[in-house]
Amino acid sequence: MKLLKSLFVLFVAVSLVSCSSDDDNQYTLNNANLSGIYNVTMLNTTETQTTDVNGADIITVTTTVGDTFELTVDFDEDGSYVINGAYRDSYLQTVAGETVDEGAEIIFIDNETGDFSTSNSTMTMVLDGEVYEVELFNQNELRITSEDVEIFNGDEYIYTSEIRMVR
Repeated sequence: MKLLKSLFVLFVAVSLVSCSSDDDNQYTLNNANLSGIYNVTMLNTTETQTTDVNGADIITVTTTVGDTFELTVDFDEDGSYVINGAYRDSYLQTVAGETVDEGAEIIFIDNETGDFSTSNSTMTMVLDGEVYEVELFNQNELRITSEDVEIFNGDEYIYTSEIRMVR
């Protein structure tokens, strides 16, 4: 009876270890798994400009929020993509703590093409030379973010973006 009980405990322990939930959540980021048509559900960008004016930093933040999406991205296994559709961008600008609504515009995209590559080891994706961190990738959803810092004429610019897509 002790032998049967020991074998049962060993079987349960091995089963628990081999059925780790980590294995269930892994989905390899590669062109084959990424290929397909995605609907864009979120597209937000922020540009933060820091300007030194007589020793004081003046910070200007321009936020762009996309909505009303009828936008698709078709990723092909060969590393190319095509974007089609339309969405609306709303703009807010904050200068030294004061926010101004800059309005909105509808963006139309018709067969815009580009190239991409993926890296599962670094969980990154490169779209037309711009590197994005892959925050979430599974059979149904892709979330990517980017951040870029530049210095131009003594001003610092920080560009961030987040794009979410579902199949």
